[in-house]
Amino acid sequence: MASSEEKRDVHEASAIDEKPVGRVAQVNTASVALAAAVAEQKPNLWSKNMIRLYMIMGVGYLVSTLNGFDSSLMGAINAMKPYQETFGLSGEGSSSGIIFIIYNLGQIAAFPFCGLIADGYGRRLCIFIGCLIVLVGTAVQGSANSMGQFIGGRFILGFGASIASAAGPAYTVELAHPAYRGFMAGMYNNFWWLGNILAGWVTYGSNLNLSNSWAWRTPTVVQAGLPSVVMVLVMFFPESPRWLIAQDRAEEALAIFAKYHGDGNPDSPLVQLQYKEIVEQNALTRNENPWWDFREIVNTRAARYRLYMVIGMSFFGQWSGNNVVSYFMPVMIKQAGITDPNKQLLINAINPIFSMLAAIYGASLLDKLGRRPMMLWGLVGSLFSYVLLTAFTAESANHPNLSYGVIVAIYLFGICFAWGFTPLQTLYAVECLENRTRAKGSGLNFLFLNVAMVVNTYGISVGMEAIGWKLYLVYIGWIIVEIVVIYFFFVETAGKTLEEMGEIFEAPNPVKASTQKVKVEIDERGRVVGVEGDRQV
Repeated sequence: MASSEEKRDVHEASAIDEKPVGRVAQVNTASVALAAAVAEQKPNLWSKNMIRLYMIMGVGYLVSTLNGFDSSLMGAINAMKPYQETFGLSGEGSSSGIIFIIYNLGQIAAFPFCGLIADGYGRRLCIFIGCLIVLVGTAVQGSANSMGQFIGGRFILGFGASIASAAGPAYTVELAHPAYRGFMAGMYNNFWWLGNILAGWVTYGSNLNLSNSWAWRTPTVVQAGLPSVVMVLVMFFPESPRWLIAQDRAEEALAIFAKYHGDGNPDSPLVQLQYKEIVEQNALTRNENPWWDFREIVNTRAARYRLYMVIGMSFFGQWSGNNVVSYFMPVMIKQAGITDPNKQLLINAINPIFSMLAAIYGASLLDKLGRRPMMLWGLVGSLFSYVLLTAFTAESANHPNLSYGVIVAIYLFGICFAWGFTPLQTLYAVECLENRTRAKGSGLNFLFLNVAMVVNTYGISVGMEAIGWKLYLVYIGWIIVEIVVIYFFFVETAGKTLEEMGEIFEAPNPVKASTQKVKVEIDERGRVVGVEGDRQV
């Protein structure tokens, strides 16, 4: 594949031959080729094909609601007396932890099948099959009258959600418009909060109005709603063009790029840039490894660095204190002195609304601010929030009015974490992976993510019962570690096509290479007429 230096030479040569027309604008960019292509044919954000693309992406985002719904659902019904009476639970301790983590164990069990389905049969079919399994799991869980059946239903739910989630992020990232990939693909994980909000309000309403087992069965049944919508629609949507090229169906891929990225023009500079890069990369890196062979993910230094980014994001996305809030917020509020279950559930239902708004705003800034600054500042805000949460909770027993400070700290944490981290939890890992390893890598991402959640959730459950608010001190220390690791080791992925990420990971110092930019001069006709700065990779 042509390097960034070679592409710059072409643009600089053309700048010598032709004089600039009209006013010349200067743009700082990480990719000369992408900046030139976008400048030459500026995307029409409200064209018919772009609106269709938004709708397709929107349905793809619904896959992310599966995990968001479950996290809020279990935290909420765990506080319901009808649920506790049905299964003989106390709301805290290892018994609750086991019920929570069986969902994650189901996701771990699905890992071997993720690459098989997503790479072998396509992203759309993988999503369809995953959602179908989720419906089966919902039926089993919602009709449970024994702990064994309830646990079995949660295992099936987790299995299906993992299958769908292995392809969902890859599908949205690979189909997103490259000029707006941060926002369009970052919105995928923001819909985690939509599922969280829906579950929070359904559980609040059912607990308020129902006193029998339907208080917890109703939201469990509602859990099947959004995956049903995805199932009905996804097979009518276009397949990932990058997957099509890997299957030697390049003409179909070009047609999809032309329709959704070139407004119907196959000769659009942006369409041709992506198409040629993908075809070239596919020819150079094509590997007929079977679905069960994962050596290509670790067989080179660059591949291992990519994998480190995936693993880091998996653990940091779950060990930053967010799981405490997601699964045990009613318990945290109870520890702060608010004991009315309906008030607990109301606070639990309001919180994700603020978080989702913050996440949407954060996604809108990803292409402007970059991935690294968003993660770092989001964690700084989260650290400050956890310090407040710890202090307020520790003193709320002696000063009851501080219980409201606890709520403010919880909400503030949700806003900061959602702003800086939620849009990137799936986007960043998928961006770091190559086309040929993206499905396998996404499966690994969810494997590590669920390993982190199993350890975290079970530990939180026991820790909350054993040491209470002192558990928050552990997260304060860990968030500091995360900030240091991200600053020194995480690469910047903004401003480049997915294919251009290769030269970043091949560089001697990937972090330095990823953060360097060049100044591009563009005239009124959209031509690059000058390039300043030496981006050495």
